[in-house]
Amino acid sequence: MANYSECYKNVLLASKSARWSFLFSLYGVIPAISLTMSLRLSTEDYTVAWFAPLHFEASAAILMLDEHHQTGEIGIGVASYMASEVQRDLRNIKTGLLVGIGAGIPRYGCDMRLGDVVVATPTKNNSGVYGYDMIKVEPEQTILKQWQNAPDRHIRSAITALRATRETTARFMSNLDRFRSTSFSQRPVPPSNALCGSFTQPREPIIHYGCILSGNSVIKSAKRRDELARECNAFAIEMEAAGMMNTLPVAVIRGISDWADAEKNDVWQEYAAATAAAVAKELLACLDGSHSISHQSQIWDHPRMNRAQLNVLLAKKAAQYAQPNMDWQNSVVDLLKILNLDSSREARMRLAQRWNILIGEDGSASRNVSLHRTITERLAANNGVIPDSLIRGLSVAGYAS
Repeated sequence: MANYSECYKNVLLASKSARWSFLFSLYGVIPAISLTMSLRLSTEDYTVAWFAPLHFEASAAILMLDEHHQTGEIGIGVASYMASEVQRDLRNIKTGLLVGIGAGIPRYGCDMRLGDVVVATPTKNNSGVYGYDMIKVEPEQTILKQWQNAPDRHIRSAITALRATRETTARFMSNLDRFRSTSFSQRPVPPSNALCGSFTQPREPIIHYGCILSGNSVIKSAKRRDELARECNAFAIEMEAAGMMNTLPVAVIRGISDWADAEKNDVWQEYAAATAAAVAKELLACLDGSHSISHQSQIWDHPRMNRAQLNVLLAKKAAQYAQPNMDWQNSVVDLLKILNLDSSREARMRLAQRWNILIGEDGSASRNVSLHRTITERLAANNGVIPDSLIRGLSVAGYAS
């Protein structure tokens, strides 16, 4: 696995809900860049495309990644079109991730639950994605008409690293912490049916690796689901991957939100989108150096605080502020207060607009969580010193000068 400090990724988010949203992310030791540096990125700098066709899947991606800049229909045809447009407009895109929700397929002896994640993984028998409705019907048999390409070697290597790394589970759960205090963190109560009742001990979501079925139909029949699954030993069903695999190499990552049966509903969708996004971030960190930023102007040559060091510094500031019950670790208002900065709603609205933090409504919990995360990351990147971009972002004058 590549050293985390070298895992710099330029990621483009393509979604139905926002025609193009550019997201830039740095993982591991350096999780965010300064605004001025990010604005110097050109379309040629983007090397990875993150596809999130549904609006809540895109929202989960925005919460998971670190910065985004402004610059979508469901189904195989639309997915293929999106992949083609990305490659046309951003010529250095090499790899894609298709991240969102899917229907789980119950398997004997496999503890699969709602909220778990399935990563499409090639085997000797298939490419990891099986386009089940791309068929030719003959008098005596039904023949698969089109076989999806397997992911390229970079993705396959990343999946192998994800499976082999002992820290994957801990990092996956740490990534889920990003959704704390948002609707995505609300894990519904599992239904009391055989799928969950077979495994009575509670546990956190886990990652499964195997084949994913892909087609244009919404399936709400357990009988049809099992008929499709039996042939290729599949783990999940979704609706976009088959249209994309032969256009752009993509890793397919699906959070289980239902069982493709008569009880199918939307209750688990946001939580499943969050778990899928949390795994996708770890997979990005496992991609090799061919997806790194090569420009010298975008590599730090000065020290950076880690999170523990930053917390010590902020704790000292909180002690000096001398106000009881401060929750600066989670509250953006309290964080701004101990930094002696304007914490009013109007100031936070200005900052969100100027930093292009667009998740949620003004004043919402998800907007405040995103602001808190970005502020702490930029403090760490600036070695604990309040960056000028934060002061100007909060001010009425802003960037007018």
